[in-house]
Amino acid sequence: IGLEMFEEPGDYMEYSQFKVFQVVSSGCALAHADESFGTIVLMIPNENQQFYDDQKIVLKSDQCAQHVGTYRYSTKMDIEKTVPAVRIIDGVELPKSNKTISAKNNSGKTLFDKPGECVSRKNFEVQKVLESGDAIALEIRETIGGHIFTSDLEVLILAHEGDNFYDKQVIKVPKGKCARQIGNYRYEEYGSTKVIPIVTFK
Repeated sequence: IGLEMFEEPGDYMEYSQFKVFQVVSSGCALAHADESFGTIVLMIPNENQQFYDDQKIVLKSDQCAQHVGTYRYSTKMDIEKTVPAVRIIDGVELPKSNKTISAKNNSGKTLFDKPGECVSRKNFEVQKVLESGDAIALEIRETIGGHIFTSDLEVLILAHEGDNFYDKQVIKVPKGKCARQIGNYRYEEYGSTKVIPIVTFK
């Protein structure tokens, strides 16, 4: 258990901000990356850098988190975890804006070459609209007296030009069509990774 440094520093990581939740030995700190509870990193301080609990660190445009090793530790529940160790590097010339945008927009999307099976012929209710404009929605099992009851089938509906999804919107499947799977979407929620079908109405 402990820190293992690479002989050569590794790649720059896509993260742009960190929130410290625990300072550990030798001034290093465990932090959540990019406001995602599932993504934990160990931050190694540079000279003159001291971390503190609940500190929020937002990288400047010329800074980058470099993957420099791995860190193994046990949680309070005695679960052993291995997380990347990162160090913030200054003065990095990266075409950052484009890089983050493309990474953000496609985060976790895998599209098939050709449409797959029908996953549902029912309508869907939007649960959450993502930054990309796409919507995470649940299949509507039934509507009773104006109340919507959803099933466990969660899907990602891609935004086409002119689409503006909003929360709780009901998306009706056009007559004679169905929600056909065209890919998968992976995302992190409450520390676990979910994979849901991406659908289009065909």
